[in-house]
Amino acid sequence: MTDSVTVQLPDSAPCRAAVAVVRTLRAHGHVAFLVGGCVRDLLIGRSPKDYDVATAARPKQVLRLFADVVQVGVSFGVVRVRQPVGDGDICDVEVATFRADGKYSDGRRPDSVRFAGARQDVLRRDFTINGLLADPDRRDMATVCDWVGGIDDLRAGRLRCIGDPVERFGEDALRLLRAPRFAARFGLVVEPATAAAIRALGPTLAKVSAERITAELTAMLGEGTALPALALLVDLGLAPVVWPELVAMDPGLREARLRCERALAELAAGPTGGDLPRASWQIPMTLAVLAGSDRAWPERPEFAATLRLNRSEFQAVRRILALTGASALPVPGPGPWPAAVARWLRDPLADAALVALHAGDPAGPWSQWRQLRAAWPAAAAFPDLGFGGDDLRAWGYAAGPSFRSALAAAEDVRLQGGATADAEAAARAVLDANLT
Repeated sequence: MTDSVTVQLPDSAPCRAAVAVVRTLRAHGHVAFLVGGCVRDLLIGRSPKDYDVATAARPKQVLRLFADVVQVGVSFGVVRVRQPVGDGDICDVEVATFRADGKYSDGRRPDSVRFAGARQDVLRRDFTINGLLADPDRRDMATVCDWVGGIDDLRAGRLRCIGDPVERFGEDALRLLRAPRFAARFGLVVEPATAAAIRALGPTLAKVSAERITAELTAMLGEGTALPALALLVDLGLAPVVWPELVAMDPGLREARLRCERALAELAAGPTGGDLPRASWQIPMTLAVLAGSDRAWPERPEFAATLRLNRSEFQAVRRILALTGASALPVPGPGPWPAAVARWLRDPLADAALVALHAGDPAGPWSQWRQLRAAWPAAAAFPDLGFGGDDLRAWGYAAGPSFRSALAAAEDVRLQGGATADAEAAARAVLDANLT
């Protein structure tokens, strides 16, 4: 052990649950610690989202000690304890048996594992900042135990592999992307040997599934870390590996990074209030900003190879890019606007499209349109016609495709400020024209 410090334990349900699990294990003679990201976050003053526990207890022993345990990876020594925290609430705590890993023949997962001690368990992990243990040895404090220099690395603002970086990345190529994610999130510099290994082994990301790559990329492109993450992907030589066509069109992702910078600034300065949806830095908008004017990017193989989005996210990327390609907005001014403009502006993703347009063309009118859109009442964006399909039938018209056209014509009138009577006249005109 090279260093140890104490940290304050927060009075949160997840922390109380994890500490209770540790103390139960210890009460029955098993070595146990808080481990990994939660310890790192406590050291740097962040509130951990969840807490993991590492222990000498075998999975079967853990199963006997707790009433509600989910077996999530028993072959790797991992279970999930559903720990009561009072008032009927339950917190999930992942509990893993100390282990040492065998060879990684496929560059993704160990061929075998064997249960081991705490030190061996730490030495198999990826980065020193994630190889820390914490002993909750007092009521509201824990002693952090460090065998790998993670405390010093956090103090120095440094990301470093545990042991030989070539070996660590060779075990699991996904760690190549975890490095820039952690470095961007915590403002760390990737130390030279770790960076050199990433540059050398970047092509081995081909061994990693699109789903795992997607998880890392979407995490690192979140609000607040997109700019440093993109810079690191370029600096570490990973950008051409994950997005070769995008980088070919935009070497060094210089324009993409500039667009992201503008988009984040626009979001920060954007309108407040209003009834219509406003943009947030979610993955569909981020990817639309990265794509810029390349609206075909989501259809290319490289997109699917590294960004396996769910259906709604994928459709949102495509929709934002489609809106940016159909943005023939007039000179900004108060409504009512032409119906086609109104329909564009009321799209739930229109604000994200306006941010993307501003990112590519900061001299354009997009910020003004965001302000106008935010001040536009939802009642005006989605006007009540005063009648519907049942009324059209009551007027004596037979139901059919013309009903849709009639109601659309009526809505056009209302979107442009027309009265209900004018909307009814427009609907009747369409229906009458279809009678002939």
